Amino acid sequence: LKAASDSHGRVRLEAIVTASWLPKAKGMEILDEATKHSIDDWMQDAYRMAVAHLDGRAIAEKRTERVATGLSGADRALFLKGKTIYAKEGYCITCHQPDGKGLPAAGFPPLAQTKWVTGSEDRLVSVILKGLHGPMTVNGTKYAGQVPMTPFGGMLKDEEIAAIATYVRNSFGNKAPAVSPQKVKAVRAATKNKTGFYAPADLLKLYPLEK
Repeated sequence: LKAASDSHGRVRLEAIVTASWLPKAKGMEILDEATKHSIDDWMQDAYRMAVAHLDGRAIAEKRTERVATGLSGADRALFLKGKTIYAKEGYCITCHQPDGKGLPAAGFPPLAQTKWVTGSEDRLVSVILKGLHGPMTVNGTKYAGQVPMTPFGGMLKDEEIAAIATYVRNSFGNKAPAVSPQKVKAVRAATKNKTGFYAPADLLKLYPLEK
């Protein structure tokens, strides 16, 4: 509750995002506290999605969107599945936004036009499986990484994680090969003894960022 009433909008946004993962009663209490202060334009989407997630309902699409991708066959099927998972309230879209540009003012980095997404498949899958916490630089902008990225390894199957990875690697202006469920299975096995979040610096020692 203290964060939800903080004078800094970024701190209140972090509280709003966190609230979406809490039991409904506690989460709504935090959101109610947040609304006692200004909900700036750049916080509106996160607030709206948090409310919907706690209510157990989906947010209606504002418009029909044509899915444009150069992928075909099984890769396209993964892409479409990933698009659906990405858009679930409380999942990727909450922090990284519908356009993949993130919320830089709130400390959430973009997925668009970055080697963190289009580079090493192993690195990207590791991030999705185990989460990420700590300072990092994306597209020349430094992020404090105070709010950890959720680890989805215990929530999603190999095919679902492959689908998300394939979707983000081929959306928001990105273009990269699809990620297979077999790749996710292999990375999951290789990281099974890893506990806690990855720190960006440690992950880059394993998989240096491409130029």
